Amino acid sequence: MEKLTLFYDGNCILCFREVKHYLKLDKKGLLRPVDIASDLFDAEEFGLDVKEININMHAKDESGNVFVGVDTFAEIWKRIPYYNKASFILESRKLRPALNIGYKVFAHYIRPNLPKRKCDDGNCDLRV
Repeated sequence: MEKLTLFYDGNCILCFREVKHYLKLDKKGLLRPVDIASDLFDAEEFGLDVKEININMHAKDESGNVFVGVDTFAEIWKRIPYYNKASFILESRKLRPALNIGYKVFAHYIRPNLPKRKCDDGNCDLRV
């Protein structure tokens, strides 16, 4: 299975905790976190849109395929044995429209209003 680069908002408490959780379960080292809140992060370096990546969670595999929103979580779950049996839920054609709407509501209206983490020197390290 290809490695997956996760682009997460290290300033977002929920985002940080979720990615940290996934990394703890990633025994094969298939997930590579990149904090988009870091002063060193440059979306264009990864071929990503600055505005879009600050709204929706993104991931990119080693082949260059980019995943956004619910697709990102499906790709994460495929790489973690604890979740991969449930990954079919995220890919269900019947559930997908509702999942996409739910994610859009979260990304556009809830996440921007969540409390922010206090990070040192613009670095919200994940220290697993």
